[in-house]
Order: sequence, then C-alpha cells, then structure tokens
Amino acid sequence: MRPERRAEAGAADPAAASAPGAEVAAEPDHASVFLRLGKAYNAATQAFEALTGVGAARWRLLYLVHAQPLVSQKQLIRQVRVDPGSVTRQLSALERDGLVERSDDPLDTRLTRVRLTRTGQAEVRRVMRLRARFLQQMVGGLPAADVSACLRVLEGISRNLGDTEPLPGRAGRRATGSSPPAPRRPGAR
Repeated sequence: MRPERRAEAGAADPAAASAPGAEVAAEPDHASVFLRLGKAYNAATQAFEALTGVGAARWRLLYLVHAQPLVSQKQLIRQVRVDPGSVTRQLSALERDGLVERSDDPLDTRLTRVRLTRTGQAEVRRVMRLRARFLQQMVGGLPAADVSACLRVLEGISRNLGDTEPLPGRAGRRATGSSPPAPRRPGAR
C-alpha cells in the first residue's frame, strides 16, 4: 500500500491506526501539496480569464498599478518576480492598449513610473466587479475557518520560500502624495 493510502486508511479508521503492528501514519505527501497548488492555480487563472477576458499576467500588472499609484517599473519587476523583459513587454502591450502610461520619475530619472489611464481605471473597475463574483465562486460553500486555515498555510509556504513582501493593496499600499507625472513621450525610455 502506498504511504498516502496508509495515511488515508489510518485517518478513516482510528482503530486500525492503534491496532498492534499498525504502521504509523505517513507524513503528508509534500509533492502532492506542490501539485495541488499548481492545479488549483491553473484552474483559477483559466476560470478567471474565461470570466473576465483578462489573462493572469496582464491582470496582475493592472492590479498592482491600481493598488500602488505611480509605482515604478522596477518595483513591479521586483513584485512579480519574473524576467524584467517579460514585465517590460507586458507593460508595453498595456500602454499600446491605452491602459497604462509610463513616465520618467521627476526626482530620479533612472526610474520609470507607471500609472493607469482613465481607460485603465475603467478596465480595473470592470474586472474588479467580475473578480468579486469569481472569488465568491472560488471559495463559496467553503467554511470560513477552512478559508482562513488555507490562507495561513499559503502565507507559511510563502515565508518558507523567502517571500516576505506584503500583498500590494493591503499592507503594501503606500500613499504617494505627489502629483501624477506627465504622460510618457514616444521614444523615451
């Protein structure tokens, strides 16, 4: 019998686990945790895109820019933790679609600031309405205690993997206090 089957059998029949000669329940199958996380993420992103018409990578950048007005491109790269070129290409596509504007930071020209356009703000509002329905569908029917436990486990996994940054839009939100920069000039970096 495979270890996870023994553990399931022991959990289903407490008498079997305490019977003489019974094997001790196996440790949780860590590979299953990884596979289930991946499967759940894929299912969630596919369902989200089907409902909203917006892909996960595109939405993540739109949401981060929404949650952090005048965020720098460098900050976005650090937050999404993917190849800087991928973020640049995605931002260029968002800019071509009229959803974001990029501009040089007036105080530090090494930085490029990103902000939502009016069209981008409208798109975020549209997706946020659909997102609320999606999130309800995703966790609807699950006991609140289970959802809270799941969040604690996911936060623990993130910490174990070195991710200590707060989620933008929550504790990570910062007020900027500055006025928006001028729209980015074509051909400027």
